[in-house]
Amino acid sequence: MDYARKGYFITGTDTGVGKTVVTAGLTGVFRHHGIDAVAIKPVQTGAVIKNGKLIPEDAFFYRLAADLPQPIDQLNLYRFVPALSPHLAAKLCGEKIEPEKVVAFCRQTLLCHQLTFIEGAGGLCVPLSGPNFTVADLARELSLPLIVVARTGLGTINHTVLTVAYAKSLELEVAGIVFNALGQQQLGPAESDNPEIIAQMTGVPILGILPHLPRVNVEGGAVEGLLEAVEESVSWSQLAPWLKPKA
Repeated sequence: MDYARKGYFITGTDTGVGKTVVTAGLTGVFRHHGIDAVAIKPVQTGAVIKNGKLIPEDAFFYRLAADLPQPIDQLNLYRFVPALSPHLAAKLCGEKIEPEKVVAFCRQTLLCHQLTFIEGAGGLCVPLSGPNFTVADLARELSLPLIVVARTGLGTINHTVLTVAYAKSLELEVAGIVFNALGQQQLGPAESDNPEIIAQMTGVPILGILPHLPRVNVEGGAVEGLLEAVEESVSWSQLAPWLKPKA
C-alpha cells in the first residue's frame, strides 16, 4: 500500500505552534468538499479528566471542527494526563507506549479512509517510547510526507529551517509548511518576511499562513471561523491532487 498517497504526517517546530488547529482545519475542509478525510492523534499527553473519563482534547477538537463521526478511541490510541513528552508521561502513569501498536493503529486508519492526517506530539525529535522510537521514527515507518506547522514570529527561521533539515537528513519528504499566526493580531516586519526567507532557505513550499483566529480554542472546543480560514489561506487542494473534491 502506498500510504504516502493517502495521508500526511503533521509535525511542528515546537509544542504549542498550532498543529491541532491546522490538522482539524484541513480535515474539515476536505470533508466539506466530499472527501472521506479523518484526523488522528496516536499519542496525546496533557489529556483531561471530564465526568470521570480521560479525554484527549486534540482528538475531541477534530471531531468538533471536522464533524467526524468516529468515536474517540478510533482517533486516539494512547492518552496521558501529564503534559510532558510521551515517553515520560507514560512512565509516570505506569504505562509503556508500544511502537508496534502505534504503527498498526495509524496504518489501519490509512487503509480505511481516502485521506488521513496524523498529528504527532511536539516536534520530530520528541520521544514517543524512548530514544529509539521518536515522532520522526513514526513518520518514517509510515512513509508519509510531512506538513510542518510553524510560528510566524521571531525565532521561527531557526526552528523551521532546523526542523526541515533534520527531516531531510532522515530522508523524510516535506510537502510544505503552514504558518500559524497564533495570538498575533498584527504582522510586523519579521512576521511578513519570515515565510519567504524560510522558503528560500529550505526549498520547501509555503502552503499558507493562517490568520489570527480569536474564536478558535482547542481546550475550549471553539471552532468558529476555522474551516473558512483554512479554505481561504491554505493551498489545501494541492495536498491531494489524486482526489477530486466536490465544487
